[in-house]
Amino acid sequence: MLFSVEPKTSIDEVFGRKAEFLEFTDRLKNGRRLFVITGPRRIGKTTFLYAILNELNHREGIPYIIIDAREVASINMRNPQRVIAEELTTLSMGKLSRAISRFEGISVRGYGVRLRRDEKSLPEVLRELNESHEKLVIAFDEAQYLRFAHSDFTMLLAWIYDTLRNITIVLTGSQVGVLEKFLRFGDYRAPLYGRYHVRIRLPRFNPSESLGFLERGFEEYGISLSSRELLSAVRALDGVPGWLTHYGAYRVDGSSHWDAIEAVLEEAKGYIEAEFRELDELSPRYRAVMEVVATITAVQERARRKDIVNALKLREGREIDGKEIRKYLRNLVDYGFLEHTGYGEYYIPDPVIKRVFQR
Repeated sequence: MLFSVEPKTSIDEVFGRKAEFLEFTDRLKNGRRLFVITGPRRIGKTTFLYAILNELNHREGIPYIIIDAREVASINMRNPQRVIAEELTTLSMGKLSRAISRFEGISVRGYGVRLRRDEKSLPEVLRELNESHEKLVIAFDEAQYLRFAHSDFTMLLAWIYDTLRNITIVLTGSQVGVLEKFLRFGDYRAPLYGRYHVRIRLPRFNPSESLGFLERGFEEYGISLSSRELLSAVRALDGVPGWLTHYGAYRVDGSSHWDAIEAVLEEAKGYIEAEFRELDELSPRYRAVMEVVATITAVQERARRKDIVNALKLREGREIDGKEIRKYLRNLVDYGFLEHTGYGEYYIPDPVIKRVFQR
């Protein structure tokens, strides 16, 4: 069901991602062993990840492990390898080995970890998994959170790629620029430089795709809504599957059109504020920049860097270094809160995010 708020378990339950699924499976059959899946927040990367790996599990018998890097980092930000090693050791001794014998995947989210003094290192655990399985997919969801580790986690990824031939690595990230800077594929000094990898980007739905998504979702429940309401939902929530899914779920549960819109926007506000907390801790100016861009783009499509700087000068009552503002803008683009046109113009790509920062 499209409006299910749980991760999908079949590619048939995922709307509009058939081409990306076929690309992934084709490259996997060609022996590719490193994949990077990116897209804006709430675009459905985790849903897509679960669906394709579960589909391959049932079709081809390929076991998989999904590691939520956010949860791992929340337990031990500086030493995520220790957390992951403990989880994989526990699974390999019990649930994982039995599940793999039935060709079922396992999701590792980092809950309930108990560390032992005699635990194996992560390379030791991975080597054992590699030796005991002909093919195994290990996915790191929101992999950019591994950048906080005290040792360079990409060195481990490069070692897996070079040494453990039976393990395929999948990395996902919604903070696309941050993920790129973490992986540094183009930096000849970086561990992953020169490693062949497959990139799969999940774009936002265009308006027609968003309408199709809502129409099919309501058809599954035998519900018919007016085109005016569907178009209004698309305009308010744009082509972001996560927001559209929750709108559909609220309507199915009996909410009116505007109550559903407001519920999604309020829910989204909490989610976005939590995501933005990392930048708030770095500097209050990140929020100021977002509020200025939201104000400018309320009356025009794009905000020029010059206008952003001038607005901040008026707001703060002092001169501001334009180079410094470029740094803030660049980081906001890396985190996915802004996009730029290449001509010094910026906009907020998600109307829900824009609403959060409008004063």
